[in-house]
Amino acid sequence: MISGIILAAGAAERMGRQKLLLNLNGKPVLQWVLEAALSSELDEVVCVVRELKEIQQGISLKHEKLGWAVNERAAEGQGTSVIAGLKAINPQSEAALFLVGDQPLVKRDLINGLIDLFRKTAALIVAPTFQGQTRNPVLFRRDLFPELLKLTGDRGGRRLIEKYKDKTVFLEWKEEAPFLDVDRWEDYEKLKKR
Repeated sequence: MISGIILAAGAAERMGRQKLLLNLNGKPVLQWVLEAALSSELDEVVCVVRELKEIQQGISLKHEKLGWAVNERAAEGQGTSVIAGLKAINPQSEAALFLVGDQPLVKRDLINGLIDLFRKTAALIVAPTFQGQTRNPVLFRRDLFPELLKLTGDRGGRRLIEKYKDKTVFLEWKEEAPFLDVDRWEDYEKLKKR
């Protein structure tokens, strides 16, 4: 069993407003990510949010694979969302794929490619790269859950990729679109034109 965890509890400080509910071609930014994850080979998807009521008012998505987790400590940084997500997934899960809620062009093919590579190797971590740079989403084998559960502050799992580089497998991706995120208003405007 492979779980998807969508990190969607950020403060959106650079944007100055709730970016995950911005309308992108008829749907909220976060809904694009949710739909890609739910249509993939992930067995379950847990979306970690700061404010559940606000998100569910903007997104009316219902799916048997979808669960929600509220991160009460979101202000302490992304590490707390990683922990909240891991605590919410099925305890039998053999791996967790972490997606970010502000990458609306992430594709099912990319998610399935990472899962496929995970199943074919003994890697602890499977991550995509674009032009030699590691990107999100990143998949971690359950062996690393204890270390992920100790994350603090705004540090995500990137430190573990450095630590276990010899046990990490990379999936080279040819197009940049799935990795584009909505950090600033200009990013949103650019995505609207794609």
